[in-house]
Amino acid sequence: MVMNVESQLYSFLVMLYGGIIIAILYDIYKLFRFILRPKRIGTDIGDIIYWILATIVFIFFLYVSNYAEIRFYSFLGLLIGILLYDIFLSPIVMKILLFFYKVIKNTVIWVYKIASYPFVAIYKILSVPLRYISKVLGIPGKLINNTISHFNIFKRKK
Repeated sequence: MVMNVESQLYSFLVMLYGGIIIAILYDIYKLFRFILRPKRIGTDIGDIIYWILATIVFIFFLYVSNYAEIRFYSFLGLLIGILLYDIFLSPIVMKILLFFYKVIKNTVIWVYKIASYPFVAIYKILSVPLRYISKVLGIPGKLINNTISHFNIFKRKK
């Protein structure tokens, strides 16, 4: 099929955009690897999932750009899109993604502290009388302390 210059330019720009999307997916994958720190098998599985997604995105943009006709300028557009993103936008996007990660992490921690506060308060209120009762009744203190300390989720770390 003969393509005019406008359709070739359109195809090139669509593939350039596709390269940017694939590079964004890679940055998201890098962030997940940074957060989760998977072992070798987890990294291998993550790599396979990334490449499957990147292939789907590539085929989609290739189909949108020129009905999946493989042309040199399509690959050139994809490569230039990846390189431009990597050089100019990747540091900015990674900082933004890390910022959102920290905000979400701090929000989850804050909600957890608020939700667990009543349980921590009950634990503190009940631990004092139980220790006193154990001393009065002569129950070994280690038994009470072991029973109370079994619930480490309610203790605050210092």
